[in-house]
Amino acid sequence: MMKNHFLVAGMLMLGVLAQKPVTGQTQTPRYIQLSEAAKAFYEYLPQGYPTSMAKYPLILFVHGYGEIGQGTSSSLPLVLRNGIPKLINEGTFPTSFVSGGQSYRFIVLSPQFTGFPSVNDIHNILNYAVANYPVDINRIYLTGLSMGGAAAWYYPGYHTNFASRIAATVPICGATEASQTYANNISISNLPVWATHNNGDPTVNVSITNNLVSLINNRPSPPNPLAKKTIFSSNSHDAWSQTYNPSFKENGMNIYEWMLQYQRSFTVLPVSGLNFTAQAINKKSLLQWTTAAENNVAGFKVLRGADGVNFTEVGYITAKGINGMGASYSFNDNLPANGKNYYRLQVQDKDAASTYSEIRLLNLMIDATILINPNPVKETMHLQTNIVLQNATLQIYNLKGQQLLQKTISGNNQIPINLNTLMPGLYVAIVTETQTKQTHKIKFIKE
Repeated sequence: MMKNHFLVAGMLMLGVLAQKPVTGQTQTPRYIQLSEAAKAFYEYLPQGYPTSMAKYPLILFVHGYGEIGQGTSSSLPLVLRNGIPKLINEGTFPTSFVSGGQSYRFIVLSPQFTGFPSVNDIHNILNYAVANYPVDINRIYLTGLSMGGAAAWYYPGYHTNFASRIAATVPICGATEASQTYANNISISNLPVWATHNNGDPTVNVSITNNLVSLINNRPSPPNPLAKKTIFSSNSHDAWSQTYNPSFKENGMNIYEWMLQYQRSFTVLPVSGLNFTAQAINKKSLLQWTTAAENNVAGFKVLRGADGVNFTEVGYITAKGINGMGASYSFNDNLPANGKNYYRLQVQDKDAASTYSEIRLLNLMIDATILINPNPVKETMHLQTNIVLQNATLQIYNLKGQQLLQKTISGNNQIPINLNTLMPGLYVAIVTETQTKQTHKIKFIKE
């Protein structure tokens, strides 16, 4: 049983007038910070969730400016005022949708933002969803109204990587700009768009939607499919009540059925039955995965990144599956970064092709670590660090205490330092930074 909250008319007062039972659907407040500007969210899990081995399409709903709040128990219910969360709260959101003769049930996440969400806010929330729910990574959909409609434009418009990550977007009276850059990135990525607006909108001029759709479709190489728009005859800002209403259809489809027409074609892996997990143990990352079957697989690159977009290799494991059989693997990342660590696997086959796993996120609070690699050093010493060094100082001393070298260094992961001015011998290296001061003995050799 769930409590339904209804909006009380007048002076922006939110009151609870009644309670209405909703059978088989749950929308739960979660007070978990998903990104810098999202400190809580509503989680909708469909009827029958979870089903063993099932993957679910995901809708990320972004609210309007009037629902901004700090993600507290008193402010989060503002998100229930409009759009999909309101439908779920009132029990009028269908438990399933049919597309192409197949039935689908959505996971819906509806975060509350403290202000206009950034591209990184949206991206971090999607990363969280993929890491924590059985999301079908080929069926991720973005939609929002007014401020949220802007996010549904500018997240895919910011970069083709973001546009390619989602399968469709539904911006409603989006409060953004008619940007050629947005249009180019959306069009190049062939991202399906269905934008709606009221022709007499007094808050966000309908020209923004008209111009963006035109910019997308009028490029020299138009997208497939062409961007779609629906302009309602109304002098209000509220185009969302009509758009999100499951009874509103064009060409026989509401927006949910329209979205489900489209999916990305990410190849999950050249292995079947992959189960990839990440856990923090003693401030280090333990990655484990199993496969049910492997064919023509050479090995697994372990990739780590700080933003869920850009990754670098931190390890490699040779495939163990024989004659189509599966295998079990583990990898210890002993130098994770302080803060967010996104992990994924790059599976390489013996023909040099590769595919990727889903992303897993670990948020670690760890001490700064700097290692010397290799040691002994032949010509170039690498500082292997789990923190970002900014104008740190590297000092090299001989065993008599004489300083022979001093450099200012910045960077992370592997920072190369050329030592060819030194004579072969034993030295002491001291790295000083605001977070740490570490001392290492090094042996320098020349061949």
